[in-house]
Amino acid sequence: MLLLHFSVTCLALLSVAPTAVTRQALSAPAHFYPYGPGVGDSTAPVNDDGSTDKIPIATPFPYFDQNHDSLYVNTNGLISFLREVSQFTPDAFPLSGNRRFVAAFWADVDTTENDGRVYYRETTDSAILQRATDDVRRGFVRLTRFTASWVFIASWHKVTYYGGSSTTSLNTFQIVLITNGRHSFTIFNYGDISWTTGTASDGDRETGLGGTPAQVGFNAGDGVRSFSVPGSRTASIADVETTSNVGLAGRWMFRIDDVSVEAGGCNTEGSTLTVAVLTPV
Repeated sequence: MLLLHFSVTCLALLSVAPTAVTRQALSAPAHFYPYGPGVGDSTAPVNDDGSTDKIPIATPFPYFDQNHDSLYVNTNGLISFLREVSQFTPDAFPLSGNRRFVAAFWADVDTTENDGRVYYRETTDSAILQRATDDVRRGFVRLTRFTASWVFIASWHKVTYYGGSSTTSLNTFQIVLITNGRHSFTIFNYGDISWTTGTASDGDRETGLGGTPAQVGFNAGDGVRSFSVPGSRTASIADVETTSNVGLAGRWMFRIDDVSVEAGGCNTEGSTLTVAVLTPV
């Protein structure tokens, strides 16, 4: 087991037991927010390295101390705020050039290779807002008065990698953006994570492993501010489905409205804790 220390406001002890996750091939785990056409989601265009058009949002979303009134859902595992992201091999953070994004699994996703799809919606549904409120208050125990007023959900459902096919490994993951107009949070939810790399990033065609694996985290686009989830751009990022910073395997939570990223899992004193990251055997 590898011990990592981070200079963030607070970080909780990870739940790393692989047996804590039940893999579900036909549906996402229970910790996912509901998604798909049946709950009103839009479907992103089927493409390789593409994005949605600019999506205006009803509530300005604070990110790295700036408010944004639109966003893009990018096929390659990110939501961006200033421009689309077509790059398929992830670079190490921090990055400049207005690459201002939230990356749940920045890698070479290709939805033309199989039936995997990317879904998204913004919502003010009362049940979703209550769920988001409860999740934030559990993940950040000092924020007892936080009440969500807006949520955006983007879900990558059973997507494969460039060079893959309908018979190769599939990944399912989700980004949930939450705000009350002043404070904002991100939840990364992970189901089955079976591949990390497309073949154009030197990944193995049969397994989707090797090469330059996925990057997970946050980038302000100024070349200075960023946050990377442990294991990013290494083989161990495949374990993101069995790790957490809030005690629920497959879930990572962050506050992202300020000049720096604050990880979830704070105790009542807000102290910095050591993170235990599962090292692949």
